Amino acid sequence: MNKPNEKYAYHGSKNFLGLETIVPKKHVRSRKDEQGNLKVIFDEISFHATPYRWIALAYTLDRKHFKLDGEIVSYNMGVDLYDHEEELKIFGIESLEKSLEKLYGDGGYLFVFDKGKFFHTQGLGNLEIITKESLKPIRVERIDHPVSELKKLGISFKFIDLSKPENERSRNIITGKI
Repeated sequence: MNKPNEKYAYHGSKNFLGLETIVPKKHVRSRKDEQGNLKVIFDEISFHATPYRWIALAYTLDRKHFKLDGEIVSYNMGVDLYDHEEELKIFGIESLEKSLEKLYGDGGYLFVFDKGKFFHTQGLGNLEIITKESLKPIRVERIDHPVSELKKLGISFKFIDLSKPENERSRNIITGKI
């Protein structure tokens, strides 16, 4: 099991972000309650990170779009920030391998910060921390092969084929053109 880093906080991104200093922005999170009603659980200006390198690596994805049944859908990834389950759900079509290539084939960036500048707050997952400060990363790492890095850390992948009728509700439908 991967342990949280005591010294560093990580943030993964497809893009370099082009900024020397990371500036917090507004984040809103909602969850369904027992009755199925959407309830806002977090609404603050913040910058999010994690003490787990593998979670930040998972966020180096690129949500590429494709047409499916007349709708624009995107390849996507899901990680549970509330429970420590070292598994990524990969939402795509045809195969896990093809979907991983679409999501992570171009690589991404891992931003490393001083963990002392971050804290956990109510409404977020146990594996997620935030800061309200503008910060400079200690370093930025180019990750050419995020999937290889994730596999080295023992992370497993669960493939959800969005073309199957039973997975239709998992489609992240995009409006507009590809």
